[in-house]
Amino acid sequence: MIPATGDALLFVGQVVNTQGIKGQVRVSSAGGETTAFPAGSVVYLKNKQGMQKSLTVDSARAHRQLTILSFREVQRIEEAEELVGCSVYVAKESLPALPEGEFYWYQLLGLKVQTEKGVFLGTLEEILPTGSNDVFVVRKDHQEYLLPATDEVVVHVDLQGKTMVIRPLEGLLPEDDL
Repeated sequence: MIPATGDALLFVGQVVNTQGIKGQVRVSSAGGETTAFPAGSVVYLKNKQGMQKSLTVDSARAHRQLTILSFREVQRIEEAEELVGCSVYVAKESLPALPEGEFYWYQLLGLKVQTEKGVFLGTLEEILPTGSNDVFVVRKDHQEYLLPATDEVVVHVDLQGKTMVIRPLEGLLPEDDL
């Protein structure tokens, strides 16, 4: 059974090509990094015409900045070729719980960001993976702030209240925004 795509599914990437002749596919992650797909997990593929299908992951491995997936239901390259261009989704409920203080990107996007002093900076609209730590892109009107996603900067995240409180490091924000 395929859940409704609304809030139940999370976009995680795109099938960009086939891999080998045994039905494997290459998936480019939405965040630019490889994505973990445990064996036995179910992914949902949607093509440009809106047709959806669920497939069971047989194996997954990282390859450069892609993830190579094989599915129990796909055994030949001809079957895999039909999947190229499909968007890949997972059910949010199937995601593993994260340790205290860690969040999935989809949970953070859209949060209202303010300083400890209560100055509203804007909405967290984008997250950039940089290697050492992610960078939060916060926008309000024509202003844009790039905030390192570190414990030193992020003081509190309230998912229920849809807010994030930050402690700007010296020089991070223009003086008049402190």
